[in-house]
Amino acid sequence: MRVCVLGSGSSGNATLLVAGETRVLIDCGLSARETVRRIQAVGEDPARLDAIVITHEHGDHARGLGMLSKQLGVPVYVSTPTLAACNLKDKAGHVRRGEAITASQEFQIGAFRFSPFKVPHDAADPMAFTVEAAGVKMGIAVDLGYINNLAAEQFRGCDLLIIEANYETEMLRACTYYPWSLKQRIMGRHGHTSNDEMARYLAEDFDNKAEHIVLAHLSQNTNHPDVARLAAINALQTRAPLFSANAEQRIKVAPYDRPAEWIEL
Repeated sequence: MRVCVLGSGSSGNATLLVAGETRVLIDCGLSARETVRRIQAVGEDPARLDAIVITHEHGDHARGLGMLSKQLGVPVYVSTPTLAACNLKDKAGHVRRGEAITASQEFQIGAFRFSPFKVPHDAADPMAFTVEAAGVKMGIAVDLGYINNLAAEQFRGCDLLIIEANYETEMLRACTYYPWSLKQRIMGRHGHTSNDEMARYLAEDFDNKAEHIVLAHLSQNTNHPDVARLAAINALQTRAPLFSANAEQRIKVAPYDRPAEWIEL
């Protein structure tokens, strides 16, 4: 399995998975044009895309869905409540529907076996996934208020984790761009994951299997890659020596404005 985070953050989220001849895009929060450009930039052909899987309807995860599905004729795997909440209107006919997915019901796309599960987020039917192919397993959950027991359990045995580290609490509280109501939403149990919560998960619930941990969905206004990365490294270093080994090499941060490097599993 090969994984490339094409973009991560409020400006748009998209992650490309490749295994054998199968290519799947998780989320389509960039414009269709930018998604195609970034797929080409990492050496892949957008025309070979087999499916798009959508986690939830928010614009930074589904903005380019209607146009990209129309342009490439790619089937979309999405829950019925999420598709309705996308409110595609005139673009609705452009979505070539794949399987209607539901939480806790596994589904197959080519070489990939997807296991969806519900996460706490303020959307119609928000999901995260573990994905297995060729004997390896990855987990991705990038919009959730906290890493709950279900997510922690699903993440066990993963070789790669893509987890949210949206904000640093004090930076969010001090941010002059956001009204208090937005800050409350972000910090709520159905908002986004803070650096502190991400670090708590790594310090308390992480099983130490994943050799690659990608911090994703960082806010440009209320977080910084170095701050998030240091929080993750420090969390691993509080564990037993086996957890802290190679901590600095294991932790990566997904950029918002360009594709990350490929991760080979």
